[in-house]
Amino acid sequence: MALRVAVLGASGFGRHHAKWYAQLGCEVVAFLGSSPRSVAATGAALEQAFGFRGRGYTSLAELLAAERPDAVSVCTPPPLHGEHVLAALEAGSSVLCEKPFVWNPDASGGVLAAEARRLVELAEQKGLVLSVNTQYVAAAEPYRHLAPAAVAAPSRFYGQMTSKSRPNGRQGRDLCLDLMPHPISFLLALLPDAELRLGSVRARVEDEATKAHFEVETSGRVCSATLEVAHLHEGPFPRRFGFGDSIADVTVAPDAEGVYRGCVRVGDAERVCDDFMKTSVERFCGAVRGEGAPLVGARAALRGIELLLAMLEQAGAAAGGTG
Repeated sequence: MALRVAVLGASGFGRHHAKWYAQLGCEVVAFLGSSPRSVAATGAALEQAFGFRGRGYTSLAELLAAERPDAVSVCTPPPLHGEHVLAALEAGSSVLCEKPFVWNPDASGGVLAAEARRLVELAEQKGLVLSVNTQYVAAAEPYRHLAPAAVAAPSRFYGQMTSKSRPNGRQGRDLCLDLMPHPISFLLALLPDAELRLGSVRARVEDEATKAHFEVETSGRVCSATLEVAHLHEGPFPRRFGFGDSIADVTVAPDAEGVYRGCVRVGDAERVCDDFMKTSVERFCGAVRGEGAPLVGARAALRGIELLLAMLEQAGAAAGGTG
C-alpha cells in the first residue's frame, strides 16, 4: 500500500517534496496552507504539477486528525518547525523536516538544542522516523569512493555552499540557517563520530555571507574545518565539499534526456548519481516502510543543529564584543 503523506507548507520548497512523493509512488493526501486563499492557489498548482487530488487545510490539528498520514514533510517557516514536528510525531506520523531542524530567533542555543533533543527522543520512543532534509549529504558516498585516502586521514575540511541573491531574500543569520546545514551535514556524514572541540568555533555572520572555523576530534585525530556560505548576485554558484586537497565540485543538472542528476567531481574523476532531493525523499520513504535508514537520521540531525547553534552563538558573542 502506498504511503499516505502530507506536506506542511507546499507553496514554497514544499512543492518539491510533494512532487517527489508523487513520483515515488506515495499518495499525497493533504497539505497545510496559511489561509483559504493560499490553500486554493497551492491546490491548483499541485493539481497541475502531478494531479493532486487531496485536500488543503489551514489547521494542522484538523489535517492530522482527519487524514492520519503515515508521514509528514515540514516545510513551513523555520520558527514553526519545532511545533509542527512535535504535532506530527504526537499524531503518530514520521517526519521529514526542512532545515533548520528547530529555530526561534528569541531563544538561546541551549534552549533550541534541548528542544531538538526532546523531538529526537520522542521519535525514538514512538518508533517513528525523524529526518532533516539536508539533501547534499547524498554526495558524501560518491565522494568517499572518489577520495578514499582523504576520508581515511581527515585533517582539513572545506565546505562551500552558495545560491543566488534575490530581492528581499534571506540575509545574515537567516542566510546562515538556510545554507550552513548542508556543509555541516556533509562533514558529519563522513565523520559520524566527530565531536566538536569546545572553544574552537569562530564565526562571522554578514548580510550576504557567513564564514566559520572550528575543530572536531574523530578517531584520535583533529580535523580543522572551514565553512563558507553566501548569496551571490551572479553565477556560477559553487557548492564544494571535501578534505585536504581533494575538494569535490557538487552540481545538479539535467542529463541528455532532461532528467536531473547529481554529479560529484574530484579533479578529473566524477560520479553521476540520482538527484539529491530525490535521494533524500526516497530514503525517507524507505525508512518509514522499514527498508533502511533515512539520508540524515534524527541523531545526525541533532548533532548538526547543535553545531550550527554553536556557530551562531559564537558569531553573536563576537559581534557583541566589538559593538
